[in-house]
Amino acid sequence: MNVTPDSKLLCKLRIMVVLFRSLARAALPALLLLVLATGCSLFDRGGSSAISHKIDEEKDVISSNGNGVSNLDKLDSFMERGSGSQRIVQYTIEGDPIFIELRYKGGRLELDYDTTEDAFGSREVKTYSCSELVRTEEKHQLRYSLKGCEGDMGDGDLLIVSFDLSSQDKFEFVLKYGFNHRNEINTVNQSLVKDMLNGTASEISDFSLPQADRQSIYRKLVLANYLVEKQLSTSCNLKPYESYDLTVMINSAERHYAWSECDTGRDGKTMTEAADYIIGLVEAGDSYLQLPAATGGVK
Repeated sequence: MNVTPDSKLLCKLRIMVVLFRSLARAALPALLLLVLATGCSLFDRGGSSAISHKIDEEKDVISSNGNGVSNLDKLDSFMERGSGSQRIVQYTIEGDPIFIELRYKGGRLELDYDTTEDAFGSREVKTYSCSELVRTEEKHQLRYSLKGCEGDMGDGDLLIVSFDLSSQDKFEFVLKYGFNHRNEINTVNQSLVKDMLNGTASEISDFSLPQADRQSIYRKLVLANYLVEKQLSTSCNLKPYESYDLTVMINSAERHYAWSECDTGRDGKTMTEAADYIIGLVEAGDSYLQLPAATGGVK
C-alpha cells in the first residue's frame, strides 16, 4: 500500500489525538484534587445577568456608600403605586456596583440581587420573594426594610439613609437669595441680612441657628443628595428674577451651588425646594422676626 504525504499527516494527527486523550485522563484526577484543595473554580462564576448593567442616572435609585442617595423619590413612588418595577444600584466601599431589581408580582415583592460586578461578593444573581417593603423614618435616619422574606434572604434593611448631624464634625452654610442675592443667611459669620427692597439692607450680626433647626436643615440637604454634582443654571429670562447661591461646609469639604428661579430642571427644582425650606425655617425664627419689614415695592 502506498503511503501519500496526506496519509502521513493524517496518521500524525491521529497519534496526537490519542496522546492528548491519554494525558487528559491521567491529569484529570490531579486537577480535581487541586481544585478541591484550593477551593477555586475552573469556571468564571460571574456568568450572565438578566439585569441590565447600564446605569440610568435619571431613573435608577443610586446609593453611593454613605455619600448620598440619588432619585430616592423614585423608590417612594414605586412603593405608592404597588406595581411595576424599580432598580436600585448600591456601590460597595470599593466602588463596585450591586444591582437590585424590584418588582411587584402576584401580590408580593420579588427582587433580583445581582453581585456579578462585586469583586468581593458571591458574583451571582439570586432571586428572593418578600411580602412588602416598609419605609420608616426615625429620628436621624430613613429605613427601607424588607418584610416577610422567604428562603435565605431573611427580613432586613434594603436601604438606610442617615442624616444624624451629631456624627459630623462641622456643618455650616451660607445662603444668598432674592434679587441679586441681597438676602443672606450665614451661619459661619452668624449673620442675617434682609433686603429692604429700597436699596438698603438690615442686618443682624449675632444670629445663632438653633440646633434643632440645624438638624432639620441637614436632613433636608441629605435627602436632596447635596453631595453629588448638580446640573444647575443661573440664566433666567425674567426681569427681575430671584437667584440662589448656596455654599455648604461639611467637615473638611465644601460644596457650592448657584442657580436661578428659572431653573426648572430636576436638580434645579430639588435645590430650590431645599433652599426655600431653609429660608422658611429661618424667616419664621425669632432672630429674623426682629428685623424691620421691607419698605420697597418689589418683594
